[in-house]
Amino acid sequence: MERLKGKVAIVTGGAGAIGSVFSLGLAKEGASVVVADVDEGAAQELASQLSSSGPDCLALRVDVADVASTEEMARRTLERFGRIDILVNAAAIYVTLARQEFLQIDPEEWNLVIGVNLTGAQLCARAVLPAMKEQGSGVIVNIGSVNTVLAPEGRAHYSASKAALENLTKTLAREMGPHGIRVNCLSPGLVHTGTAKLVPEERYQRIAQERALRREMLPEDLVGPLVFLCSEDARMVTGHTLVVDGGQIFV
Repeated sequence: MERLKGKVAIVTGGAGAIGSVFSLGLAKEGASVVVADVDEGAAQELASQLSSSGPDCLALRVDVADVASTEEMARRTLERFGRIDILVNAAAIYVTLARQEFLQIDPEEWNLVIGVNLTGAQLCARAVLPAMKEQGSGVIVNIGSVNTVLAPEGRAHYSASKAALENLTKTLAREMGPHGIRVNCLSPGLVHTGTAKLVPEERYQRIAQERALRREMLPEDLVGPLVFLCSEDARMVTGHTLVVDGGQIFV
């Protein structure tokens, strides 16, 4: 079923462990995907793979924390496809962060995390919204985290960035609704990507046992909820945070 046929979707962090699965899932639903990632080589490789088996896709090197880079992302997408229907703000800093007490977090690291996870999403939304407003339609999905509820020790900057992103989601939904633009937040629990070197295997196992559904969560488990939020199936859903964590928390 191609619920996104004819749509143009930008996925930031689109070549990462989770973002690449998002890109693939949206392409399978018929969307032309712009794989926007700071790793240009990985983005190009994935976009070529997607284009070979589905709609035309585009790779762009994008630094979401840079205004000019995000504006270029929107401009080149419009040049190539003529429209922007979906923005998935998946670029984030998490697994490379060492767990450390609040007072030990270097201010530069704090600013970097906030700059990518929060300001980056804001800049990308700011870049695409003029086109969406002109179309009279559009969807933005911000990728949040259950850490906003769990508030675990050790990564205060990450949790703070995602909590603010949830609030930004609601504010944008309120402001952009009259223009036919929906804005939602998809908040996963801990996802086993196989690349999170700083997340011990035993932590994945422990959290799996804390869930109502006693198993680890994989990136593929997020694709269905993401496609739902991007599709007409969710045409009356906006300002909402959809938690996908196998029942670790209930909100």
